[in-house]
Amino acid sequence: MNNVVIQDVENDFRRAVEAIFQKIGKKQPVMKRRGHVYIKPNGVDFKPYSYTSPELLRAVITFFYEKGADQVYVMENSTQGNMTRLVFECTGYKEVIDDVGARAVYLDEEPHTTVLLPTLGKEVKIPKLIARRFTSEERNSLYVSLPKLKTHPMTTVTLGIKNQMAFLSHTDRSRNHDESLHQVLADLYSFVKPDYTIIDGTHAVFHGHYPLQKFLDECIDRLDILIGGTNALHVDTVGAKVLGYDFEEVKHLSLTAETQDMSSILGNVKGDLSRFAKRYPYRTLDVFPDDIRVLKGATKLCPEGCELNVRMLVQLLYYDYGGKGGFTIVMGGDHDKEVLDTIDGPVLIVGDCAIEETKEYIESTTGKSNILLSPACNSLARSMSALCRLMGISPLDLVPSKWSALKALILGKIHRSKAEIPSII
Repeated sequence: MNNVVIQDVENDFRRAVEAIFQKIGKKQPVMKRRGHVYIKPNGVDFKPYSYTSPELLRAVITFFYEKGADQVYVMENSTQGNMTRLVFECTGYKEVIDDVGARAVYLDEEPHTTVLLPTLGKEVKIPKLIARRFTSEERNSLYVSLPKLKTHPMTTVTLGIKNQMAFLSHTDRSRNHDESLHQVLADLYSFVKPDYTIIDGTHAVFHGHYPLQKFLDECIDRLDILIGGTNALHVDTVGAKVLGYDFEEVKHLSLTAETQDMSSILGNVKGDLSRFAKRYPYRTLDVFPDDIRVLKGATKLCPEGCELNVRMLVQLLYYDYGGKGGFTIVMGGDHDKEVLDTIDGPVLIVGDCAIEETKEYIESTTGKSNILLSPACNSLARSMSALCRLMGISPLDLVPSKWSALKALILGKIHRSKAEIPSII
């Protein structure tokens, strides 16, 4: 049985990390042949409380150097609509990396290769570095995952296994953010697995994975724990339980666990799991602008795709950045034309299903100049561009430093970043 440890931080990440490795029986972690360690935090974005603590990252890097690592790398491919370089600057990751002698690996700038998702039978692109170092039988580098303890409106929780969604290119993420998302995650985990997973439970983040700053007290709860182990599925199962969910309630975990005996995992936790009795909501907050109209089709409306991603973006731009309304959003399929006839003013059509069905008809009634499009299942960059335009916000207003954003954009282009980002013009 792979032990899972719940460890109190007590204002000392370094001591807590050491305690986790001692309790899982890995006081001296086994280094791979080359002595290289790759750490994957949840650096999805730079929004407060959405990303893994920089101080936990510092503690883990320091731990592995003290245990004999030759070189530690910090790798990430941040969310669609963002660039990893920018996220590392704004979160403080780059400062930590430089301070302790690690190296940043911006996966959106790495060459990609094609792999097959075995159950789904579809090809996706992942960085060659990931395929070369972590999918072969003779892995030559250590892989450590540092997810954050968060719920997620599309996957219930986002922990170690969901942390690997970053390995897909932005293009493939937008195409696979539909009802197949859960199997995509399970398929990725079938051939890419961390050697160690440590969940940053400084806070439980709920009502989704992007806490709105306007309603922050309703979206975070301080726990000051780490959850660690050698089996990401087992660690995620315990993390889900801390958030209030059995693994069977988390689709990608239940799919991953289909061939495994999960009966004794919770009974073998090192730490007091019983003290976590809350069930943190995973759905987004029940707030939405009154002056933005959403027309949902009767079919083809995936919560993993168009529906919830656009809802989250609207909430973010409206409540945290002062965006304005006064437009209509159309999504899904099988729309009533009499309802479409009531559209007045600008309209954003989201997703291929809605675009294929309604674009020409809405053009005929409102005119092309009033229509903006966001194709695929979840093109965050296109949706963000359109919503910023409609809501009177510049994408540069979303970053803490415009200079950092422009610097990251220039360097990213020089290094051939494949990140899909909003238009800033």
